[in-house]
Amino acid sequence: MSTDLHRDAVVADTHNDLLMAVTARPPERWASFFRERWLPQLREGGVNLQVLPVFIDDQYRPEGALRQTLRMIECAHTLAEGNADAVRLCTDGAQIDAALGEGLIALVLALESAPGLDASVELLPTVHRLGVRVASIAHWGRTALAD
Repeated sequence: MSTDLHRDAVVADTHNDLLMAVTARPPERWASFFRERWLPQLREGGVNLQVLPVFIDDQYRPEGALRQTLRMIECAHTLAEGNADAVRLCTDGAQIDAALGEGLIALVLALESAPGLDASVELLPTVHRLGVRVASIAHWGRTALAD
């Protein structure tokens, strides 16, 4: 019974730090590393929708946080384009529905704490244009926006 429910339901994993692991590789390996390492796990787990958090490690803060944020966003686009037969980066519900209808895994970009933006809330439309659709203002401790 539970395996039928799992198979028939839309399974959303709302937190997977795979972008951190993928961006640790050279950019020319991003798409293939995702295909080799992460895609089999997502399929085996029956994941239909994967939220991709952009989390910035302390080693990049504060000076390199924006650069690393942009690298991770670019990584998401690169791995989606390089695996278009399996995944699609989605920016709204209609795109998610279409991807699921085509048997693809829907990917959604999220910012965790947004350290690359800090208090520059005027940059939120910029990351929105780049495909980010979820943002938290606090994740690990204090941020410029929350405590």
